[in-house]
Amino acid sequence: MKVLMVASGQRPGRGLLLKRAAETDYVVAIDGGLHALHDAGILPQLIVGDLDSVDQELVFQYRRMECEFLTAQEEKNETDAMLALDEAIGRGASEIIFLGATGGRIDHLLSNLMLLKRAYEKSVPLTIEDDLQEIELYTGRFEICGQVGQTVSIIPVNEKAVVNASGLYYPLDELELRNDKPRGVSNIFTRPRAQIQSSDFVFIMRDKEIKK
Repeated sequence: MKVLMVASGQRPGRGLLLKRAAETDYVVAIDGGLHALHDAGILPQLIVGDLDSVDQELVFQYRRMECEFLTAQEEKNETDAMLALDEAIGRGASEIIFLGATGGRIDHLLSNLMLLKRAYEKSVPLTIEDDLQEIELYTGRFEICGQVGQTVSIIPVNEKAVVNASGLYYPLDELELRNDKPRGVSNIFTRPRAQIQSSDFVFIMRDKEIKK
């Protein structure tokens, strides 16, 4: 089951939101992300959160529609996004797209990036996406797809990662990427597929704008 989660960070463009909703089987509104879904005319199957950033009239409207709510306490040990992720995985998600995870508060952005590792450890691919970029998490040997000329950045999650890569403009041959020296920013696809091997977790960030 492919799941779309929408949070209340930077609102995704209507086109992106409608496209991803059409491609998924199950839609989860995370707290204030309900506003973006409502304005796009998308009905979520599940609404998760403490509802502190949702207009209460809208909450009442969706309760009358008998939408399912997973309501959390304001004082809790988990973020609303973490609750939504765990619930989606518990309901059988095999892949998750997360919109509205970027922009806004930086602490929310960082905590959302941490969820990439949580999903990875549960063997569920998670992609954080907005209108400009897609962000994923990998380790070991893997392949990523892109278009020739598309920018991709490889950022170590932990202290360092030794990376080999082919299919990119700037060669990575046993290159040590460190979290105190961002050398992996703004590489470029030279082929539609790039083969990468990393000794530790890395964020893969692909720009959507293609350089000509």
